[in-house]
This record gives sequence, structure tokens and C-alpha cells, in this order.
Amino acid sequence: MSYTADEIDVLIIGGGLSGGAIARTLTKTGARVVMLEQGPRVHPMDTAMVSSDWEFDMRRRWSGNPNVRRLPTDYPVTGGDFQPMLYNAVGGGTNAYAALWHRMKPADFRKGSEHGVGNSIDWPLSYEDLEPYYDQHDNFFGVSGVHGDPSYPHHRADRMPPIRHGSYLQRAADACDRAGWHWWPSDLGSISEDFDDRQSCNRCGHCMMGCPREAKGTGWNAYTRHAVAQGLELRTGARVTRIVTNGRKAVGAEYIDLETGQEHIVRARLVVLAANGIGTPRLLLMSANADNPDGLANDHDQVGRNLILHGYSLWDIWTKDPLNNFKGPLGGAVYSHEFYNTDLSRGFVNGMTMTFCATGGPLFAGLGGFMEQNPAPWGAGHHDGFEQRFDRSFFVAIQTDDIPVDTNRVTLDPDVTDSSGLPAAHTAYALHDNDRAALQFGAARVAELAAGIDAEVSGPGLEPYNPPGWHLMGANRMGSDPTCSVTDGQHRAWGVDNLVICDVGSMTTGGAVNPAATVGALALRCADLLVAEQRSGLAVSAAG
Repeated sequence: MSYTADEIDVLIIGGGLSGGAIARTLTKTGARVVMLEQGPRVHPMDTAMVSSDWEFDMRRRWSGNPNVRRLPTDYPVTGGDFQPMLYNAVGGGTNAYAALWHRMKPADFRKGSEHGVGNSIDWPLSYEDLEPYYDQHDNFFGVSGVHGDPSYPHHRADRMPPIRHGSYLQRAADACDRAGWHWWPSDLGSISEDFDDRQSCNRCGHCMMGCPREAKGTGWNAYTRHAVAQGLELRTGARVTRIVTNGRKAVGAEYIDLETGQEHIVRARLVVLAANGIGTPRLLLMSANADNPDGLANDHDQVGRNLILHGYSLWDIWTKDPLNNFKGPLGGAVYSHEFYNTDLSRGFVNGMTMTFCATGGPLFAGLGGFMEQNPAPWGAGHHDGFEQRFDRSFFVAIQTDDIPVDTNRVTLDPDVTDSSGLPAAHTAYALHDNDRAALQFGAARVAELAAGIDAEVSGPGLEPYNPPGWHLMGANRMGSDPTCSVTDGQHRAWGVDNLVICDVGSMTTGGAVNPAATVGALALRCADLLVAEQRSGLAVSAAG
């Protein structure tokens, strides 16, 4: 076992979006910061998007699901049909995302007060507290879009012109107009103009798993590379096995060098855990010891509980005319918040976002769209069937909030391990009846929408399709009460001094929007709070 020569200022575990944002802020102050990331640094030209077989590669070695990739740097995630989307590499989940850039809304931070269904609680902060960090995050990342959506509060963040999509954007907007629904062009975390040594989007449309031009923002190109330039020591291939404590105080971490197999200890005055919404509770549980027998920050059995993923139902809309649906980012061109807010007359609380997205390339078309429910026939009719499908569809993603409950959780698998012999993460998850009702309501609205533009629909049928695991929120959520949360409102772990936890799992509720904008804003706020506390000389600890 080797040790760092001296105690560093800050150790960040996890090189994703949150870790990168925190590192960029802290290194600017001159703090000595080390980041441990078990995955590699992925070069933009090594991604699936530069391959002519990109649609196959997305389903294999570049899948967002670690159980499909099975790389040595991955850890298994067990539990029924759970399909997690996470990426163990510098940049984390931003290596495998659509770059949809929605903020949460003020009411999303008050779901405990609004209805309290399940384990819904209020956030320990408000939209107004987070708003300046939303703006800062947008400006660091580079966001394209259009100001002025009347369904959102006004904000001051910069916007580049929207990226041009295929004509399916106009078809989707026309469908919403016919239905009398709200719609707005989507903000995207991709740039339409050269920015920060990154090239603008060239509309290749193959960007779910990386961007060779780095037009799509990631934790690496927006944050971590700047932190490295400011002095961050980034160690890749560093698999953390446990957080080291002295009594009830975090003092560092042990890790394995995946290339050499050598074990190391890093000692730090402050430990920041940012290992994603499954990896973070997994590591907290793996760090159990005599002083913390149930794992760190787990005095009240909250670590891993209240896992929320968003409810999803995905529907392909088929038209008779070409739509240029393979041009422009894969992320949604248009969204509707017509049904976003709670209306109890619908039979459920919360609401939904409907996002209208490109379907992709020829493999998507041949297999029958994003949902693979309308495949071209094999044999003599294949060419005609393919021609009827290619470039003649877009898909609608119905996305609901997700009611948190105790039984949706992350634990340690007693039998399955990763390549280092550490326990896999085990998940238990079932969609709440409230969200199932919301998805069924949304499915009926999609059918109405398609009928209004003389289009056909294919999808999961009456039972809404839910591919659980795209957004891994809630399992180390923040709150005001240690009996129902893992950290306080400043991300300080309950019951463990000098341990800060900040990533997508910190989200108390999920809203009905993708989390990337909120995750980065939380991390920038967390970093500012840490700078203020360190300057005051106070130890980082949560009261309660």
C-alpha cells in the first residue's frame, strides 16, 4: 500500500460533470486538488460517432449501459430488467447523453409542500438560490437555444443561435399548434458557434455517444480540462475501494490502480464524493467500518433509498414524406410543457415534458424506429419497406417526474463483483402508480397529436414503456432532515465530517426534465460554498 507524500487539500472521487465543475472552481483558488476516476479519458476521435458502424457500436462497446459494455473499468449493476445509463470515464455521463438542457422550475423544488406523495420532500434550497448557478453553468458550457419561453422564469444566461434541425422540427411544431399546445425550441448543451476552443456543431446527427468536434459540451471540455490547466492532478484508472475515516471524520480514500493492481491511499483535508447516482451510494455502503457499521452517512438507513429515474414512454411518429430526421443533434428539437404542472383533474400529481427528437440513421429506420416496433420486413419486401421508413419518422419522449419511495433503492450485491472483486451495485425499482397514470395520459395525447397531422404511431402499446435508468437521481439526496436524506442543503454528509457529496444522486426530486443543467448548477453552488467555508477555516460538517 502506497501513500501520498503529504495531505492534500481536496480529494474528488469521480471525474464526471459534478466533479469537474467543483474542480474547476477549487483549483482556481490555488487549492491542491486530486481527482480519482476509475475510467479513462476518452478522446473525441475514439468515440462511436466517427465509425460508419456507429449505430451498431452504440448497441455494443459504446452502449450507455455498463452491463452491455462490460469493460474492466465498469462495475455491474444488477437487479431485474434495470437498464442503467452511466459511463465510467472522465466526463462521466456526459459521454453518453443527448445534451438536452432544461432547467427545473420553481415548483419542482417544493413537491413535499405541494403534495407529499410517496417520500416527496421539499428541496433545502429554492429555484432562486440555484438560478445564478444555472446561468454560470450555461455560460461555461455553451448553450444554443432561444430566450423567452413563457413557461419558464426569465434568465440572463447567454444563448447561441439554435442549431438547425431537419424539417421534422417544423412538423412537430405544426402538430403542437394544431392541438393548441405550448411548444418551444429546445435548449441544447451543444454549440452552434465556435466557443472555448471547441468547434461548432456540423449537424451530423450522430452525437448521442460523443462528438468528434467537441461541439457537445461535456464535463471534460467545459470543466475538467480547465481544472487540469489550473493544477488539478487527474488520476485515471483509479478505482476507489473505500473512503477512509478517523472515527466520524473523512480523511481520504483507498484506491486500486487498474493498470498495475497496486493499492494506494490519498489523505485529504476534505473529501468530495461525486461518483454518480449509483456509484456514490455503492461507495458509501462499501466504506462501512466499526465507527460507521451501516456505511457512511447512513445512520438513518437513507443511503441508496429514494432512487428516482424519471418515467419514460417513447413513441415513433411515422409520416409519408421525408423529414431530414438524420440532420442536426439527436437531442430534441422541440418540447412541450403543456402538461407540466400538477392538475389533479387528470388523476395524478406532477406532470410531463413531451420532447420531439430525431430518429437517427438507417439502422434505426430498418429496425422500426427508436422503439423498434415497426421494423422493415425481411426478404423480398425489405427494400420497399425500408424506403417507406427511412427519413420518415421522429419520436416523442414522454418524460414524467418520478415519485420517490423507500423500496426503490441501491444496495450491494452479495454475489456479483466487478473486475477488482468489489461488490456490484444492486438495484430495486418499480414505477410508482402515479407516474404510470401520467404516462398513460401522455400516450393518449401522442395519439391525438399524430392524428392531427395524418401520421401513424408505433410504440409500447397500452402499457407505457419504461426503460429505467437514464437519469440516476435521489439515492443520496439532499434535505433538511437527516432521517429522510443523506446530506444537508450544502451537500455536507449527515454524521461524517469533512465529507461532501454532490452529483446527480443529490437531487431531491427530479422534475420532468433532463438533469444535466441542474446537476452542473448544484456542483457550482457546492464549490462556492466550499470555497467560503475553507476561507473561514471552518471544518465541513452537517448539523443534525
